[in-house]
Amino acid sequence: MATVDLSARETAIALLAAGMTSNDVGTAVGVSGRTVRRWREDPTFREQVEAGRREILHETVAALTSAVRKAVTTLETALTDPAATIRVKAAGDLLRSLPALADHANVEARLAD
Repeated sequence: MATVDLSARETAIALLAAGMTSNDVGTAVGVSGRTVRRWREDPTFREQVEAGRREILHETVAALTSAVRKAVTTLETALTDPAATIRVKAAGDLLRSLPALADHANVEARLAD
């Protein structure tokens, strides 16, 4: 069995976590797609890929949370706009965001598990 540079496996883990296929990962790291599929059978390798996916999800949720805070601040400012139509639209937008907020809380709870 050939020895593969550890960094190739680490790169493969990151690329798989990001959603690339085994064949594409193999091409990127200089091994066959079949080799990548064999790596994926290793429980430790699989766990590292899953940990990478969780980290990507965590970073994505953090970025979305930051953007949502900015959006809420913008809507809060619009709530005090002199034009009633803008206030009503801003209030409606805030209320419609509540289900997404609940979904976000559920994702955070699953990440904590």
